Amino acid sequence: MQSSENVLYNLSKQAKDENFIFDRLYRNLYNANFYYKAYAKIYDNDGSATMGVTSETADGFGDERIERIIESLRDESYQPKPARRTYIPKKNGSKKKNGSKRPLGIPTFTDRIVQEICRMLLEAIYEPNFLECSHGFRPDKSCHTALIQIKQTFTGVNWFIEGDIKGFFDNIDHHTLINVLRKRIKDEKFIRLIWKFLRAGYLEDWRFHKTYSGTPQGGIISPILANIYMNEFDKFVMNTLRSEFQIGKPKSRNRNTEYRTNEARVRRLGKKIDLETEPDKREEMIKTRKEIRNYMLKLPYYDSKNEGFKSISYVRYADDFILGVHGSKEDCESLKELMSRFLKEHLKLELSEEKTLITNSKNRARFLSYEITVNRNHDTKRDKNGKTKRMYRGNITFFVPSGTIEKVITEHKMVKDINAKEWKILHRPPLLKLTPLEIVESYNSELRGLYNYYSLALNVTHKMWQLRYVMEYSCLKTLAGKFKTSIGKVKEKYRDGKYWGIPYETKKAKKIAYFFKDPLVTKESAGKADVDVIPNWHKYQNTTEMEKRLKAKECELCGQNDPSLKYEVHHLNKMKNLKGKER
Repeated sequence: MQSSENVLYNLSKQAKDENFIFDRLYRNLYNANFYYKAYAKIYDNDGSATMGVTSETADGFGDERIERIIESLRDESYQPKPARRTYIPKKNGSKKKNGSKRPLGIPTFTDRIVQEICRMLLEAIYEPNFLECSHGFRPDKSCHTALIQIKQTFTGVNWFIEGDIKGFFDNIDHHTLINVLRKRIKDEKFIRLIWKFLRAGYLEDWRFHKTYSGTPQGGIISPILANIYMNEFDKFVMNTLRSEFQIGKPKSRNRNTEYRTNEARVRRLGKKIDLETEPDKREEMIKTRKEIRNYMLKLPYYDSKNEGFKSISYVRYADDFILGVHGSKEDCESLKELMSRFLKEHLKLELSEEKTLITNSKNRARFLSYEITVNRNHDTKRDKNGKTKRMYRGNITFFVPSGTIEKVITEHKMVKDINAKEWKILHRPPLLKLTPLEIVESYNSELRGLYNYYSLALNVTHKMWQLRYVMEYSCLKTLAGKFKTSIGKVKEKYRDGKYWGIPYETKKAKKIAYFFKDPLVTKESAGKADVDVIPNWHKYQNTTEMEKRLKAKECELCGQNDPSLKYEVHHLNKMKNLKGKER
């Protein structure tokens, strides 16, 4: 039996040839090694102990269950169960039944295992050929890699087109998706299995609902299917649309007439200075040349009409995308129409008119909860050669949107009246039952999470210090409420030099959990974000420790390793996942 690592590695190598057709995929579902690998991937997810429409969970997984699944797949009697639908609050935190909740489907654990195997196979086939502009639900990609690519490729654009697809995940057309898969996969057994997942439906209030469009509710396979679907749009924008729209190169743009005139004056003055022998006249001409150069630094180098050059840059994260356009507003309208037509005719999707906006780059566009603009600052800086240059003009700048911090404060009810001139900071009653260490760490994790996400923004220091101040005093008030004392006494009790924190003991030493004291500064990049890096397919050659333990056929309690016996895994949850204080 071939190892799952070798299969995935070979698939990824063959996938680099875009004309290669895959015709023997389904047989990999008979390989027990894939089930061990799939289990090792998903066993520790938060939902692995959550039941779908049956009582089945990650508990009790073993050879016997694998054999049953393989047998049902071999004779194609395997039928995915409908997902159990539940609802989770959207970002606005509202609990009303008016669309303010997001539907979530919970498949059975067997369906999750089979979906994970299909996901691994599809990822090995399609990931090598996904375009670099796609950042959602991909290995080593994130919101930050998308934002950093914008920073690198959107320099000096005139317009932004903020794109949003109406009800994307619910409106993916099944027949279109299958046709896209069939371009590279000629294995009807595998295609029929994908059909089964697409048509499995969902159960809500114990009533079965069919699914006529969209990807499997809450399914592990949904993100990769969505990316395969939207890869058709990526190729249309980057290959077809961009090649038809592109005119000239950046340096072929018409230069600003006034800038060129002054540049010629500087050049003529330079020649006169070289020939002038009288010190006073020479000094006067040098002074005049310096004044002209300073004036030139306030003029745009290129003509604002941008004639002679047109281009587009494009970045997508899931169903949200943004284009940077070197061109006119009429060009943007035309591009929007062409994209809308392609989505409608080829992918059966619809652009949201309310959310697909055309924004001038001097204003701020919205993408991934950031505000994005093109810097028009004329400030100068000396480069490494000592030459004065406008280092900032034309660069992309990110901002934390106005209202973001106020929204966080309101959601956590840390201020009595957010609209008041002076905020009255409140304690948080739900945290009173926690220990002092847990209270401080709760505030720290919330503040650190927000800062890490918005750390690319220019105004992150100001915004986060505002939030930090409110959260610190809310934390102190919560601790004071717990101990029935004052903020001053709490701060004095836990003070340690400039900072304060909760002391605690570990097996090795005494430590202090300080209230958030990390520097709140703007970062150029938040972690590794090389957008041009070639994927490393050697990742498929690694076997995890969990896979080795599953294949060992050894009881980890008593050490028995009789190959004739059936072994299974009993899933233990993590202590940190316990809720409340009940035993």
